[in-house]
Amino acid sequence: MARKPEQLTEEERGFVAQWHQEDLHTKHIYQAVNHMRYVLKATTITQAKRRLTEWFKRYQFHMCGAVSKIAKTLITREKALLDTIISPQSNGIMEGTNNKIKLIKRRGFGYRNEDRLFLRLRLETGH
Repeated sequence: MARKPEQLTEEERGFVAQWHQEDLHTKHIYQAVNHMRYVLKATTITQAKRRLTEWFKRYQFHMCGAVSKIAKTLITREKALLDTIISPQSNGIMEGTNNKIKLIKRRGFGYRNEDRLFLRLRLETGH
């Protein structure tokens, strides 16, 4: 489900088709995710608004409860979602650094000396 349909091998496409036949909810979630991928490819604000509005109309009252709940949650955050779609900036680097810090703290089982922790952080993050 995490990979784009065009990146799947023939064998994986067969598994996806089998899942769709076995479980209707999985099929609906998969379709909603792929439709959201299309929405996120928008390049202008008007295009993003139009695609997002179509997505909301299609999935807000969907028969799959999980999909409709996601749609209703996203409707409350529509402005932030549109800003995110259009913005060329990403917080990926910061998220990665935060993740590294958490892993170092977890691996260290607590440091007795804060200076050692900060030295380790600088060593592993390169800052």
